[in-house]
Amino acid sequence: MRITNKVLSRNFLGNLKVNLEEMQKYQNQLSSGHEVQRPSDDPFRVARTMELKSSIAANERYKKNIEEGIGWLDTVDAALSQISEVMQIVREKTIAGGNGAYSETERYAIAKHLEQLNEQIMQIGNTSYDGRYIFGGDKTTEPPFIKDNNKIKYNGSDNGLIKEMSFGVTMDIGIKGKDFENIFSIIDNIVNRLNNNESSADELKNLDSAFDNLLRIRAEVGAKQKRLEDMLQKNEQETFNMTQLLAKTYDIDVAQKVMEYKVMESIYQASLQTGAKILQPSLLDFLR
Repeated sequence: MRITNKVLSRNFLGNLKVNLEEMQKYQNQLSSGHEVQRPSDDPFRVARTMELKSSIAANERYKKNIEEGIGWLDTVDAALSQISEVMQIVREKTIAGGNGAYSETERYAIAKHLEQLNEQIMQIGNTSYDGRYIFGGDKTTEPPFIKDNNKIKYNGSDNGLIKEMSFGVTMDIGIKGKDFENIFSIIDNIVNRLNNNESSADELKNLDSAFDNLLRIRAEVGAKQKRLEDMLQKNEQETFNMTQLLAKTYDIDVAQKVMEYKVMESIYQASLQTGAKILQPSLLDFLR
């Protein structure tokens, strides 16, 4: 092939363009802090980056569910603890009401006190977290306990409150008030006995059974709290690992890129200098 001045110029300009585009690529990487600017730069790296970003975003959503679950169960446990404390007072009053030496007036006074304690348990049972009632199952917008014909009844749902805590892993963080609703009827029975000037001691067995049930529910809540705390730790570790991997995949090593840019800049300058020597003066230059 005949090598002409035109061929030399075309080849030189082509190579110069390639070197200039390489410099621009490094400049873009340094200014953005990222390895790739568009999918065509590196399809595999872009696909991997999108996958990691999607996984990190999903983990952040799971983290919010886990943190909400922990806060929810903390509130549940605190409420159950308060109910247990009130139940302890109820038990003491029930024992006192079984004292044969007590008069009808004294038993009536105890009955009135127990009615107030029953109301207090109802108020605790209608505790809310972040504007939602905690003992209504998945029915969180209405109070789970209401008074109907002077009787306290459960008005919540029979369904639990299911949350997805990680991919394919769900947990029921709802504690349904119906699981300890019998407390109110037991206290009503004690009140009725006292109002009839009868001993309330016979209800102690039922009261203790309800108290044991509360302890069982609290133990269940505690187990869920521990599991969520472990899941939160695992979630944060996974997010950290994926973020580190994303940085290696998507972000640049600044020191390395500066070095690569300097090398490319030297190549570009050398190209200019070499081109000036390769492109000899034309005939027109001699005629001048």
